[in-house]
Amino acid sequence: MTQPLYSLNGARPALPPAKLRLPSGRWRTAPYTEADLTAAGYAPAPAKPAYDPATERLDWQDGDWMVEPLPPRDPVYRPLTKLEAMTLFRHVTGMDDAGELAMREDPAIKLLWMKWETDVPQSIHRDNPVVEHFLSGLIAADYATAEHKAAMLAAWPVEG
Repeated sequence: MTQPLYSLNGARPALPPAKLRLPSGRWRTAPYTEADLTAAGYAPAPAKPAYDPATERLDWQDGDWMVEPLPPRDPVYRPLTKLEAMTLFRHVTGMDDAGELAMREDPAIKLLWMKWETDVPQSIHRDNPVVEHFLSGLIAADYATAEHKAAMLAAWPVEG
């Protein structure tokens, strides 16, 4: 059986303290009577309502328990291999093999491809600045649009 909780002057409910100071100035130790607790300013708290800690949080406001939904968590994006990132890019843009080959052979973005092949780690995170740089370079060379970039970032897989 759980012990009852008490609120001191409307504060968040807790177990009574180990020592209780009565209005007369005397100290009392547990067990207390309800009269002792009331005299010291403690009021019995209502029972905690049922809630799901995975999706809700329990809070104390204005002398009562409140159950609120947890705020949405920021997504945790899964790192992609370069192949997965390129596959996602091709899916979003609708590019085929011929289009990718033409893009890779374009002298205007040769340095961009060289950096992609040599400087980008095999496992790339969505928030890595090279993703922004690479996509912006492809937009500048007219191989993608700002809408493609936004769609690719929105479609980036999340953990779990």
